[in-house]
Amino acid sequence: MGILHDNLATACGDDILRRIRTGDSSISQIFSTKMVRSADWDWPRPDYVCIDEELKCSYALEFKPPLQSKREYLTGLGQALSYLQKHLYSGLIVPTVADDGFHIADFIANTLNADEFKKVAISLYSYNPLDIGSGVTLLRGIDEKRDATKVKSVDLSKKETFWCWWRDCSHYELYDLLELAFRYNEYEGNIYTEKIYPEFYERLVTEKTKGWDGNPRKKTRSPKSCKAEKQNYKIPLSQLELWNEGHLTNLGFKMLEIGKKYGPNSDAFLNALAYLILVNGKHLELIKIFEEYQSKSVVLPEDSKNFLLGVETFLTSEGKIGTRKPTAVTTAAKVTYIRDEPKLWNKFQIMKLANKNSYFFKGEGYKFDWHKISDLLISGSQLLNE
Repeated sequence: MGILHDNLATACGDDILRRIRTGDSSISQIFSTKMVRSADWDWPRPDYVCIDEELKCSYALEFKPPLQSKREYLTGLGQALSYLQKHLYSGLIVPTVADDGFHIADFIANTLNADEFKKVAISLYSYNPLDIGSGVTLLRGIDEKRDATKVKSVDLSKKETFWCWWRDCSHYELYDLLELAFRYNEYEGNIYTEKIYPEFYERLVTEKTKGWDGNPRKKTRSPKSCKAEKQNYKIPLSQLELWNEGHLTNLGFKMLEIGKKYGPNSDAFLNALAYLILVNGKHLELIKIFEEYQSKSVVLPEDSKNFLLGVETFLTSEGKIGTRKPTAVTTAAKVTYIRDEPKLWNKFQIMKLANKNSYFFKGEGYKFDWHKISDLLISGSQLLNE
């Protein structure tokens, strides 16, 4: 997915989410105002996902950009239909007309309103391709609740963030994981659990892997560490679509190729990785939310911990993250949803420094280097599409 597609998908998804949360009867359908943004990182992957915390259901949206063929928009209908295998409800967002002027939104609405499709739990939204900022119009809504026992729904107990989750994995370690995945790619099944991770973990605890600074990673071997690190290194590569249970995707092969050609510590590999995190991992969206929070706040906290708590409060008020479990706060297991993301951004030098030891500006927050971000987006895109 490209940056323009993602920006448009987010704009339309945000419009739908905001209006449902404010009780807009022209768009709310069966949903409650307790709708929040979430994510689904598995295939088939929707463009925008919401969770209704009152109805306990998920809602997956597929967005199609303007100036596409009629075939592309019908493909979108098929994608929205496929989402119903794991989400209770789905929606399709299309322009009013296709590239040849055909009224594609009306055609799809007529299709869905046929008697044989009336119970299909798919919403249809249209937008004006000449004025996308004016928002979406609901052409076909969902007016009947679906039986949750008839679908393999997403795990609503998991508080998925819409951005890629990242912990310790360095660029060196990501390259090591891609190499191991290539070595075992011909095997069937979950090769991450059965082949890749056991070998990688042995390297990890014997200081044969490197952190971001190039020095050996130091980890203590223990059952708890083995379990925790398994997720830390698996999830980011899955969310960036580099592998599936350890089996490399086309994108994974491309990243491995870049690493082999230029080296894991090269500008090329780092730029390509930064692009994937910013675009596929939706960290660019999160950075924009940081800037929105900072611009709207009259007074900002003087320390980074309370600043991040403020960002979380803002995200919650906007419905961009789900409600956290009370124990997550009382036990201090995770002070905020956002913990290591700023550290990761700093690795790519997209954050300006307040001083040589900190990128947090007291009373101001974070300052992003948009020239650097633009360079990474251009360079990364070129490398991944060569």
